[in-house]
Amino acid sequence: MRPQLDRAPAITAIALLLGGGCAAGTASGNVPDGGSGGGAMAGAGGAAGGGPGGGAGALGSVLTVHLVPATGVAGMTRVNFAVPLRPGQLTDASRVRVLSAATELRSGRRALASHGDGSVRSVQVQVDVPIAGESDLTVRIGEAATAGDLPLVPVAGTLMPEDGTAGPRVWPLLPAAWLSGSGVAGPQVPEADVANSPLDAWKTICNYTRFDVTAFLTMQADASVWLFDRGTAAYRGYVRRGDRVTLETAYRETAIYRAGITGTGDGTRIGLPGKADDLKYYYAQNLALHYLLTGDDRFRESAEAVAARAGALWTSPGYQGGADFWTERHAGFGLLAYVWGMIVSDDRAAEFKSLADTAVTAYLDMQDKYPVGYADADARCFAHSADAHGETYGYFGCSPWMSAILADALDTYATERGGAEATRARASLVKLGKIVARDGRDPTGKPFYWMGVGTTMDEVDPDDEHWGESAYLVAMAWHHGGRSDAALATIARDLVAGTKANGGAPHMRSFNWQCRSAVATPFYLR
Repeated sequence: MRPQLDRAPAITAIALLLGGGCAAGTASGNVPDGGSGGGAMAGAGGAAGGGPGGGAGALGSVLTVHLVPATGVAGMTRVNFAVPLRPGQLTDASRVRVLSAATELRSGRRALASHGDGSVRSVQVQVDVPIAGESDLTVRIGEAATAGDLPLVPVAGTLMPEDGTAGPRVWPLLPAAWLSGSGVAGPQVPEADVANSPLDAWKTICNYTRFDVTAFLTMQADASVWLFDRGTAAYRGYVRRGDRVTLETAYRETAIYRAGITGTGDGTRIGLPGKADDLKYYYAQNLALHYLLTGDDRFRESAEAVAARAGALWTSPGYQGGADFWTERHAGFGLLAYVWGMIVSDDRAAEFKSLADTAVTAYLDMQDKYPVGYADADARCFAHSADAHGETYGYFGCSPWMSAILADALDTYATERGGAEATRARASLVKLGKIVARDGRDPTGKPFYWMGVGTTMDEVDPDDEHWGESAYLVAMAWHHGGRSDAALATIARDLVAGTKANGGAPHMRSFNWQCRSAVATPFYLR
């Protein structure tokens, strides 16, 4: 069944179904779990023109984890966290040391999924720490532990309550430079690295304090505030900032999202009444990121369930012409679900790889075909009838701002897939950015809301909430095209400047879409 377009969701009173149906993980001991995650892909990792890049060793081998206890927590406490890693950085999860000052602590270590080259994607760590206020731990990657092993306990036992909706007893803050450099949430650079530069355009728009979990809790009965994957937007904020506000928002809201899930696999239902068959509310990415930063197996299982459900909802990812329902948002969230489910899966990676391959083939074929008669082979978006998008414009075109979600998914797919498939996906992104750069702006330089293809008609956005998405698409095209097209670079930077000068996020839904994908733009332009 095709999900229905919901451009402006009505406010609906809902009650989340807390205590979802996925069982708690029972990890114990130093035994790798989930190591096959991502193994079904070829693993482009740091390949030239790819995603995070940089290769093993780019992060160094030592990081500081800052511990912030929740109110009332004191005394000996089990602290749980996970350290994301670059491809090739660590092949043996036992080779991790944790020190408090100069004293090594007994620790439990476990691999969480793997990169395509078989190296550890993230390593879960547990230690017992005497809590008496904030403190620091030093984690040394690649060194043999000498203080002895600590049996791992289920992550649920380190939380309050056990479903994670209020967070852990101790908040572990990792440095933004490490988080961004690891590529755990895709290509990112720390916010501090572009501060007071032309690339800091998202600093004001992405007001993580104004749109934090406290604000969300007052509005969660409105389905629209869940749109565009709040958990991922906040986790990407955490990756860029490394602060308590973004981590708490990401952690708690992802746990709230998971707590509303019932069923498993194709029978999964999101805890938003009326949205159980609506693909644009099915997000595996936040669940996968949570797993990679905590080691909580329940979130891996939920990521798999959401990915499977997305496959059941998006059964025909191709576009057949005319009013056949298709939007970049649905296409993007479907592919994101498959790829992130595959990344963390311990037993279904091949299934999600197949879904991803099928979807990407359909999307790229569509890009090359429509509209019929449009002959430019180098500058193409995912053109479809406005009727298929749920709009009444009456001509073929595409949505530049929604295309950012699909571009995000294609870029992640390329990084994980590698080989000829990655080359095709990145070529698609170059075509997309080129047409947006050439045809996607009005005479003042403002991006269109709906961009016509094969026509001079376009729809101007009455607001200033979509500059960043177009900047992101053009920046990606410049980067993946070899970083040599000066015209693309200029247009991308002009759009960033427009974002900085004009952009704003007047409400939470606007914050969500502007701060989930386009915040990666500085990575591509540096």
